[in-house]
Amino acid sequence: MTRSIWRYAFVFASSLVVALLGSGQQVVTSGPPPEVRNHIEALVKALNSASSDEWEKMAQEHFSPDELKRQSVQERKQVFDNLRHDFGTISLGRVEGPDEPLRLHIKGSTGASGVIQLKIEQDAPYRINDMGVKIGADHDKSHSSVGSPLVNGNMSNEQLARTLDTYFGRLVASDVFSGNVLVAKDGKTVYERSYGFADRANKVSNDSATRFNLGSINKTFTQAAIQQLIARGKLSLTDTVGKLLPDYPQETTRAATVDQLLHHAAGVADFFGEEFLRAAKDRFRSNADYYKFVSGLKPLFAPGARKQYCNGCYIVLGAIIEHVSGISYEQYVKDNIFQPARMTTTGPLQADDINPDVAIGYTQQSGDGRMRSNVLMHGASGCAAGGGYTTAADLLLYAEAFRNGHIPDVAPSKDVSIAGGAPGINSVLEQNGPWTVIVLSNFDPPAGEDVGRSLIQALSR
Repeated sequence: MTRSIWRYAFVFASSLVVALLGSGQQVVTSGPPPEVRNHIEALVKALNSASSDEWEKMAQEHFSPDELKRQSVQERKQVFDNLRHDFGTISLGRVEGPDEPLRLHIKGSTGASGVIQLKIEQDAPYRINDMGVKIGADHDKSHSSVGSPLVNGNMSNEQLARTLDTYFGRLVASDVFSGNVLVAKDGKTVYERSYGFADRANKVSNDSATRFNLGSINKTFTQAAIQQLIARGKLSLTDTVGKLLPDYPQETTRAATVDQLLHHAAGVADFFGEEFLRAAKDRFRSNADYYKFVSGLKPLFAPGARKQYCNGCYIVLGAIIEHVSGISYEQYVKDNIFQPARMTTTGPLQADDINPDVAIGYTQQSGDGRMRSNVLMHGASGCAAGGGYTTAADLLLYAEAFRNGHIPDVAPSKDVSIAGGAPGINSVLEQNGPWTVIVLSNFDPPAGEDVGRSLIQALSR
């Protein structure tokens, strides 16, 4: 069978009908060509056997020689153990094609769902040439053909580095990841690498000094600032917009409380929309500029009527911080959040300045599907809702300061899980127990979030 015929077959049979036998074995009764079905059936049967020996026997028969060379017997056993831990026995759902990789949607007896992604040899006998696993919902069908990182929290630093180098190397080779990755244990960095380009046109590589757009991770700085001002008696959660910003132009929104703003329940209009798309982006150079824009838009609903993700709410919070503190939002977070945390590379930038060590965002969401710079899709600078820049090392300093109570008048937090995403922007900070994972990417979501959250899950096992 040629590669083109194999793709043709998937166009007309892109799903699998699975018959469940009394033994628990699953048989593919329609879908891909018989040669490929045979490998899928063998993989599912071996996983459901609960025997790593059966898994290895399956691999020797159904994996390609190249795939067998990529991992040792012990590493394949670790893959098996991880799969059994996460899924137990699996039920097989649909298979997606026609293009590689094959995507086997699975449901585990543990309750977890996910996708096993397979690359197949181009020629007979069409064995499995690469396998990856992704836990959870599959948001982006084009992302990460190599699945989850095959690591765990018991690995040595050297083993971790070797495995992650291979994992991210494959992502970069597939052009689905660009960015910086940092893994810390007990607050100390154990893995830090840079991948891809900060400037693709000029072949400028990302490095440890590269600053990335944080997207909505900026909201955590705004939350911390509000918490400080409450602790210092400058405002309260029940204070209204009308009390704090008496000239707010939308009468309905004047009844919204600080608490409703924080929890996306105030009904403030988002700045993203047709008016923002038409607006000159160089007019948005501070939170105050965004506030002028957002406060002029009609509210989406009355405060408290419902919850809806609200960038506008955080822009209004930024204006409240300015009004209460008497200084700009940008100056307040620099003095009261970044400096106590010893963050020296974090803050807003002007996109039309000549900024050193900055990753250009690249997006395929510009309308024609081509990879383009995101420079015309965002304001000249960020705001209290998002858009500041930082390095992975600076974000680790923030995470540790936040966790250990080193930011004045901000209550410590045991674990942090925050992310930010927009065209050409995807950053994530994840903490679980001793582990911290930071991924900053200048590609579209979920390029950073998927790998960051998969990595923290794997390390926390």
